[in-house]
Amino acid sequence: MRVALVCPYSWSVPGGVQSHVSGLARELRRRGHDVDVLAPADGPAPGVVGLGRSVPIPDNGSVQRVALSPAAAARTIRVLRRARYDVVHLHEPMLPAPCLTALALRPAPLVGTFHMAAEARRWYRVFGTLCRRALARLDVRIAVSEAARRYVAASCPGEYAVVPNGVARPRTAARAGAPDAPPRILFVGRPEPRKGLPVLLEAFASVDGGARLDLVGPDGDFGERVTAHGRVDDARRAELLRGASVLCAPSLRAESFGLVLVEAMAAGVPVVASDLPAYRAVLPENCGELVPPGDPPALALALERLLADRDLRAHMAAAGPAEAARYDWERVAGRILELYEQAIHRSCLRASPANSFRRAA
Repeated sequence: MRVALVCPYSWSVPGGVQSHVSGLARELRRRGHDVDVLAPADGPAPGVVGLGRSVPIPDNGSVQRVALSPAAAARTIRVLRRARYDVVHLHEPMLPAPCLTALALRPAPLVGTFHMAAEARRWYRVFGTLCRRALARLDVRIAVSEAARRYVAASCPGEYAVVPNGVARPRTAARAGAPDAPPRILFVGRPEPRKGLPVLLEAFASVDGGARLDLVGPDGDFGERVTAHGRVDDARRAELLRGASVLCAPSLRAESFGLVLVEAMAAGVPVVASDLPAYRAVLPENCGELVPPGDPPALALALERLLADRDLRAHMAAAGPAEAARYDWERVAGRILELYEQAIHRSCLRASPANSFRRAA
């Protein structure tokens, strides 16, 4: 099968959607499919069909880098018309310019994956009629979680298959560490308010002085016991995860899926996370603990409890890989391929002479 995976976000800035698209492309290629990733890029992007530069847009408590220029739309049209894909898979179909352009062009059977969740319907409410008409062009709709499905379906009702984000099976498990080694807490995320880093820093200040905090994503000076690693490559990120005693995800809101939680579980690392619907859906009690979002004392108490109980951490670490197995890319990609076949079938029915006759009548 020849597949285009269209990502609206800049490939030069790490993010959950980019990670999902990259993992899906890797697994589809492993199965012998011919896959192109189409995305904006603000620098070298090996293996990606670049669609132009992006601009930063504040949205949903974050800053998204998307391509807005007519040139990006024109590049998208040229690629999609030339390549003759069997399926075009849009990630966040209503975002400009590549996804909206592909949606309008409809060069092949279209699949759309919705990753976003938010407290307010925002532009889905403002442009609801336009969104409903545009999304009717999709042959199959996917949401990465029940939270993401509820968010888009509130404005654009329809049939959505819930297929989670995938994670790669770690090659090695987390390291237990020497008995006298300082315990390490790991945070992975962009330094933006909704990720809750200030809450974690306040909580960590009251955690036992022997603990250390590693930050992946943020950079700068955060104090004596805190190491900010900034952006790191996948290998370094995996190494820091394997060396962590606990992964902490203190997000405040607007999370559609707990990808970093599942990655920690797969690596055998216990988790302390905010009690958000998307996190609650993926983190069982035997793999970690949920605390009220935005509550530094509760977060500090949960971290101290896990750091002080080596046996409890070992129990959670042992349970993690089995719980994370349902998110393995082999399983997730298999379900997505089934939906590709469904999209192709529906597209053929839509284009059949009988349906054309009915529309003309």
